[in-house]
Amino acid sequence: MKKIFKIVLMIGILFSLNAVASGELNKKEMSEIEKLPIFTGSGMHIMKAYKDEQFYLLRVNIQENVQELVLTADKNFLIAGKIYNTASGEELSIPNDVSILDGKEALTYGTGKDVYYLFTDPECPYCKKFESYFEDIKKDVQLKIFFFPLSFHKNAIALTQYILDNKTNDAKVEAMMNVTVDSKEFKNKKYSDKRKASLNKIIEANMKLGEELGVRGTPALFDIDGKALSWVNVLQRYGVEVK
Repeated sequence: MKKIFKIVLMIGILFSLNAVASGELNKKEMSEIEKLPIFTGSGMHIMKAYKDEQFYLLRVNIQENVQELVLTADKNFLIAGKIYNTASGEELSIPNDVSILDGKEALTYGTGKDVYYLFTDPECPYCKKFESYFEDIKKDVQLKIFFFPLSFHKNAIALTQYILDNKTNDAKVEAMMNVTVDSKEFKNKKYSDKRKASLNKIIEANMKLGEELGVRGTPALFDIDGKALSWVNVLQRYGVEVK
């Protein structure tokens, strides 16, 4: 059985590539890869795959956990980690079908023509950092925002409930940008069982969409072509430098 080499932290695997090759594998080709010993009986199922001269990029369902793995071109090594373009610093990933998101966003932000899809967690410090620059790009972009509260943020679901309970888009944006666990209005908020169930249903739907796109952390940002983007790089596109 071949070994899986796990690349930890943000080291990843660096390739001098401009983009992931457009050679998407068909079902038969993916089935051939699944015949490798490491896949047999492992519970791993390839959902989508692309081939480049140097490697295969695989989106794999591993016992209901979606991950992207790299298989070397000779099929001798399967690698868990991230791939970065050494020129741009952007992570390379399999393009997603973002059409599944159309009309399902929890709220929108911005009046610009450039559309992005954002999965966020109201208790995520990196999400809050990104939000602190929203004002600088609001005339350039339109963010379709979904909530993806992470399990290790103990107040994330409650904060998301509070945001979603607002009636208008503007009120939801205001709450998302300003509410904290120390906010008096958040601490005093009460819901009926029916309302809480309704809010949880929205959160679960948002999270399911994120899982289908392979979201594992926040903020997770995609363009209209389904390409995963770095929020820092997106800000730089509009002349905003992160401090």
